[in-house]
Amino acid sequence: MAASPPFRLKGSLVTLSILKPLSTDLSAIDAGLAAKVAQAPALFDRAPLLLDLADLPDAEALDLPGLRALVARLGFVPVAVRGGGDTVASAAAALGLGVLGEGRLPPDAEPAPPPAQEEPLPPSATANDASGPDAAAQIAPAPTRLITQTVRSGQQVYSRGDLIVLAGVSPGAELLADGHIHVYGPLRGRALAGLRGNTQARIYCRALEAELIAVAGCFQVAEDIDPALRGRPAQVFLEGEDLVTAPL
Repeated sequence: MAASPPFRLKGSLVTLSILKPLSTDLSAIDAGLAAKVAQAPALFDRAPLLLDLADLPDAEALDLPGLRALVARLGFVPVAVRGGGDTVASAAAALGLGVLGEGRLPPDAEPAPPPAQEEPLPPSATANDASGPDAAAQIAPAPTRLITQTVRSGQQVYSRGDLIVLAGVSPGAELLADGHIHVYGPLRGRALAGLRGNTQARIYCRALEAELIAVAGCFQVAEDIDPALRGRPAQVFLEGEDLVTAPL
C-alpha cells in the first residue's frame, strides 16, 4: 500500500489587508496608520498585510525595512510586497517577504479580521480540502446563533453563520459573524459582519447608534456614519469597495 503524502500544496484565493503608501515619509505613515488602528484595534490585530507600492512613484526611495518594522509594531503581519520594480522586489525577498506580480491579487482586497475571543474561529478556507463528488453535500451550512438578551458592555459574541440579537447591544459590546447580523434593538456597540470575507453579508438594526460597523473588513467608525441615520432603522452593506448605510 502506498504511503499517504506528507502534505498537500494547493493554490487558493485569500483575503488580505492592503496598505498603499502614497508617501515615503514613514513618520506620516506611522501617525496615520496608528490612528486608524486605534479606531478598531481588534479588526487589525495579527491581520496579514500586503504592502502595495504600485501607486508610489518613488518606491525605490522607500525605507522598506523601516516600513516592515512599523506595520509589525502596530500589530500587522506583513507577508508580501506588490509593485515598486525589481529593486524593491529584491529588497522584499531579502526581508523574507513574498513578491506578488500586478495580476496576482485583486486590487484593494478587504482586510481579514482577527479571531473572535468568545468562540474559536473555524479553520480558514485554505485549510479545508473537501474533495469528491459528494463533498458539497457533506458540508453543512453554518448555524445561525440567536441571542435573546441584551449584549452588555465588554461582551463579545461570535457566530460562524448569521447572528440574531433580539435585544439591544450596549456601548462597548461587540458582535462578530461570518454571515449577516440582525439586531432587533438599538445597536450601540460594534458590529462586524462577513468576518471571513463574505462581501454579501449585511448588518440590519432597529436603531443605528453603533461605535463601529464593518462588512468583510471595510469599516466605518461612529464619526463616519451618516448622521441622518443615527438612531433610525438601517442596513449596512458593501457596494463595490464602499461601505454603504441605508434606511430600512
